[in-house]
Amino acid sequence: MKKVKKLIRKMVLDSRRKIPTRELEKAIAGTAGVQTKTVRLAIRDLVELGDFTYTHLYGTSFLERSFDRPVRISQRIVLKPPEKAYQPQPGEVVMDLASGAAFGNGAHPTTCLALRAIDVVLDEHRCPRGRSHLTGLDVGTGTGVLALALALLGVQKVVGTDIDPCALSEATHNVSLNGLGSQVMITKTPLEQLAGCFSVIVANLAYPTLTRLSRLLSKKMEKDGALILSGFKAPASEALSAACAEQGLRLIREETDHQWACLILRKSGNMVRG
Repeated sequence: MKKVKKLIRKMVLDSRRKIPTRELEKAIAGTAGVQTKTVRLAIRDLVELGDFTYTHLYGTSFLERSFDRPVRISQRIVLKPPEKAYQPQPGEVVMDLASGAAFGNGAHPTTCLALRAIDVVLDEHRCPRGRSHLTGLDVGTGTGVLALALALLGVQKVVGTDIDPCALSEATHNVSLNGLGSQVMITKTPLEQLAGCFSVIVANLAYPTLTRLSRLLSKKMEKDGALILSGFKAPASEALSAACAEQGLRLIREETDHQWACLILRKSGNMVRG
């Protein structure tokens, strides 16, 4: 049973898509060489423990990491459902995040990695003093979770972009839930059409997309700016770093989680110290 639960955790957390419960049961049963009944019992235990929860969309059920209670993601960032109360500890920022269909509810390692990287970049000891107006960009914002984190950790003006109408709606709702309408703008405007440059850019996207956008992302960065890239497996880190290096971006930090990776790159200056 322990092995089955481990496989369930790995498959759910490593997938970039929601896996239908029946598909998950069959895949785990085949991998572990057990009956689907055994897998269902393991899933039930994980749900009862509060580690995972069932979600439903268009008549299909899915198993996802549970955020039915406040969850600490990084040193300062705590995510919670809007209806749950939580008393912040000194230095914490608490984000209300409504559940929905858009990607980025904090369950996937790529989102957690990006949130932790934002926390690192905007740490008061690494963010340069005297910079009175930081601007942020979240490319492919999904639920808006990364854009919200930028704003809550001190970025004065943040733009979140996405092409998915569902994501735009959910992100806008989450901005409102957190009272950040004056700081965060959600838009469908394409990256190349956005005006100006940004102090911190975050992109949690697939490897081919990040490689293709590396030149444009570099162009959209301010001098001394930081670029946070997530959404790809660790073996692709070297190639992605090389593609970014060709655009004048230097790798200063890398972190991995469940075989996924996140890079922090710098255009120049001392935005973050490695």
